[in-house]
Amino acid sequence: MKNVFVEFVTLVAIILVIVELGESFSCDDAKNQISPCVSYVTGQGGNAPSSECCNGVRTLAAQTPTTDDKRAACECLKAAASSVPGIKVDLANSVFKQCGVSLTFSISKDIDCKTIS
Repeated sequence: MKNVFVEFVTLVAIILVIVELGESFSCDDAKNQISPCVSYVTGQGGNAPSSECCNGVRTLAAQTPTTDDKRAACECLKAAASSVPGIKVDLANSVFKQCGVSLTFSISKDIDCKTIS
């Protein structure tokens, strides 16, 4: 009886880990996290991204550990960038670096997300 209980608890733990891993990236969350960066990437937010922007970028980086996650985030931000008028390419390309975060893509409506690794 004790072995059955241990096996059951182990199975439940494995299922919970799988469910958690499957929920690592959400496009809506990514857009919300990056939204404080809009004023910076449109040239209306000063010489550097705000702390709220950088906090969002750090959270996004933490939620995109795999190539698939990064590609999904790239596609999400590409779509979001298409709906924001006046994005300055140089600022959008620098926002992650300005925040001290290394991501292999930028906030751009023209990026090819399939090349992200």
